[in-house]
Amino acid sequence: MNKIELSVADIHAATQQSEAFYLILKEKEGSRYVPVIIGMSEARAILVELNQSPTHRPLTHELFITLADNFLCSLVEVDIIHHENGVYYADMLMKRDDDTVFHIDARPSDAIALALKSNAPFFMNTDIFEKTCQIDESQGNGEIITKEYNEVADLLSENEEDLMDTEAFIDQKLKEMSVSELQHLLEGAVENEDFELAEKIQKEIEKR
Repeated sequence: MNKIELSVADIHAATQQSEAFYLILKEKEGSRYVPVIIGMSEARAILVELNQSPTHRPLTHELFITLADNFLCSLVEVDIIHHENGVYYADMLMKRDDDTVFHIDARPSDAIALALKSNAPFFMNTDIFEKTCQIDESQGNGEIITKEYNEVADLLSENEEDLMDTEAFIDQKLKEMSVSELQHLLEGAVENEDFELAEKIQKEIEKR
C-alpha cells in the first residue's frame, strides 16, 4: 500500500455548540493536510500526549498501552486505510515479542493517541490523502498550530474542576438547543462515532 506519513499539526474546536473538534493531520514532507472530526475525549487524549501532560488517573489510551505491554506486544504503526461517507478507518499494526504481527481495527483518533504515546508513526493511504487533502497556504515551518490550540488544551485540562465546568457548559448548551437542532447534532455525533456526545444528546431529547 502506498502511504504518506503524517503528523498532528493542530486541534481546534469545530463549533462553539458541540463537543466536536478538528484533528489536523499534515503530511510530514509537504504543506497538505487532512481535517478529521473527532470527539472531545479523543481530542483530550491527543492533547495530553502532545503536551506531555501528566494525568491523575490513566486515560483509556494509556490503559491500552499498559495492557499491551503486559501482554508483551507493542504498536508498530497506524495506517488510515479507508474513507467512506466522511468517516475514516484506521488499522493498527501490532507486534508481539516473538515477532508475530496482528492487526486491530480502530478509529483514527484513538489510534493516533496510541501512536503518540508509543512514539509510533502513523500514515494515510495515498489515494485517500490525495482525495481529501487541503493545502496549507501559510506554508510555514511544517506546523500549522493555531492560537486555538492552547484554548482547546485549557478546555480539556486534566484538572477535575475544569472538567466538571466543561461538562456543565456542554449540558447548558444542549438545554438551549431546540429538538430539531439536537436531532441534527445527534446524527452528526453518531456518524462520527462520538457515542459519548450522542448519549448526552439522546438523554436531552428524551427530557423534552
